[in-house]
Amino acid sequence: MLDFFSTYSKIENPTLEMVLFTFILSFLLSALVAFTYEKTTFSTVRHYGLMQTFILSALIATMVLQAIGDNVASGLGMLGALTVVQFRTTLRNPRDMIFVFAALGAGIACGLYGWRIAILGTLFFCTVAFLIRFSPFHFSHLPIWNLKLKGEDWVFLSDDFKQIMSEYCKYETLEGVERDKDGSKIYHFSVMLKNENQQRDLFKAFGYLKINVYTFNRKKDK
Repeated sequence: MLDFFSTYSKIENPTLEMVLFTFILSFLLSALVAFTYEKTTFSTVRHYGLMQTFILSALIATMVLQAIGDNVASGLGMLGALTVVQFRTTLRNPRDMIFVFAALGAGIACGLYGWRIAILGTLFFCTVAFLIRFSPFHFSHLPIWNLKLKGEDWVFLSDDFKQIMSEYCKYETLEGVERDKDGSKIYHFSVMLKNENQQRDLFKAFGYLKINVYTFNRKKDK
């Protein structure tokens, strides 16, 4: 197997079989990253759309790297084309961003035909992620709360609201928006508080922004 990887580490004119093998390997490695993310992330704060992003972004990275190859002019042209695209999605959790980079790294390594590095690197990354899952660095011992808030739409987009959430919450994610009986919107968050004794202070801060706390109860997690 190692001889196979060494033989095809530098391919100038890859065959159709090699291209297909590269895409399949990229898919399997990125799927492993997504599986690791699913198993090591709180069940209440997973982003399943993000898990699809792991796989799809790795395949795109593989395609781009294979298309560019060793052509510097093509690489600069591709870089210029990609700078036109602006991504508005923000990842609040740095851990999610690291998993995106891991999937992209696997796709780039496959696109450069560094299959051995791609496999070993992905396996090592996933192993460390599982080890951290059962280490004191994991927040599984902290409770996660259901927080439903009612207020004007602009309030939840304001810097004051974001500052309150970052001040009192170790982690927060928007689960969805639903309609109340009177037609008003209810914003549903999953939050992890930095200090469980600051619940009243958090509610007072919401009161200053005229945000009503609709529901606040503990969510069961695995």
